[in-house]
Amino acid sequence: MKSATSVAATGAAGLLSSASSVDSVARSVPEAGARAGKVVELGAELSRHLARLLPHDGYLLTGYDPLTGARCFLACENSYDTRARRRMDRADALGRTRSPVAELVHGACPAVVLGAGAQDERPGVRRLHGIMAADGYGSELCVALSLRGVLWGTLVLLRERGSRPFSPAENARAAELAGPLTRAVRRYVTDKPLRPRHGRVPPALAPGVVVIGADDTITGVTAGVREAARGLVPGVYPSGPAGDQELFGFAWHITYTARRTAAAALTRAPTPLGWLSLTAQPLESGPGGAGGQSGGTVVVTLQPASTADLLPALAQWYGISGRERTVVEQALEGLAVKQIARRLDLSPHTVNDHFKAVYRKTGVTGREELLASLSP
Repeated sequence: MKSATSVAATGAAGLLSSASSVDSVARSVPEAGARAGKVVELGAELSRHLARLLPHDGYLLTGYDPLTGARCFLACENSYDTRARRRMDRADALGRTRSPVAELVHGACPAVVLGAGAQDERPGVRRLHGIMAADGYGSELCVALSLRGVLWGTLVLLRERGSRPFSPAENARAAELAGPLTRAVRRYVTDKPLRPRHGRVPPALAPGVVVIGADDTITGVTAGVREAARGLVPGVYPSGPAGDQELFGFAWHITYTARRTAAAALTRAPTPLGWLSLTAQPLESGPGGAGGQSGGTVVVTLQPASTADLLPALAQWYGISGRERTVVEQALEGLAVKQIARRLDLSPHTVNDHFKAVYRKTGVTGREELLASLSP
């Protein structure tokens, strides 16, 4: 494998271990997140900034819907192949993968080293080690990107078999950088306009449906959904046209989640096309059906996020308070400021203050732009 951030290219002599170097990276990565125009650019920039402190041969950056925990974006380079990622998605959705991310979110350290040199022998971790070895990787450093108990993403750095494993000191550096990396992921979303400057998602791209059979084969797709899929994961498949199993790789995590819960699973994804929603719905569930963990046909719908789906997610991403969100919901019903004030038992001045706070947080110029940005 070849990577500009590889362990071999960087070398032990290139490591920067001083506190000032960690501080420098901590200051730079949130700005890098804000500048990134696409998720592949975000992944590449974070990898570049981390390269000298934490040299690696590949990476896998995942963003999660902060409300549902389903994947909402993915960027990778020199990472696990499509089949391996699908096996990991299945294990993750069933709670069988890695040192469970929840442990990193709520535990004392947000980072963990797996693979060569790691002592964790739980079945799920042993399963991951097998996948790593089969794909040519010897060591993995996984960082949970969370804030106040909410998971926003994970960043996995990889080293090939035969390379020096990640050390406890490097794990500690990664833990120090978890906060700045989380801010980078959030700023990737929140430093952009709510609505793409070129307008709404073209009608030809939405809605679209992908049918995934019980044996994980793609059994049907609607017209236009392949183009929408390429917009959802730009640059992840740069080598040319991908087969359906690869192209719809973004859907595996939410598909397995829907099978596990035997209920609809939802994620809202920020893309260059605007906010899209993915909903996975099992066709069969319950004691007599083929749903649940054992499998079953799942229908995944991809479409521009509806106002009802989008507003709760935006409230999390942009830090919109409960009262501010309620005021916006009243505006979406067409109520004027005085009507909102009467309904919520507030003064018109307070209602206007809530609107101004939302405008400031989201970067819109006023009510008209805000409401238009929330409309599919």
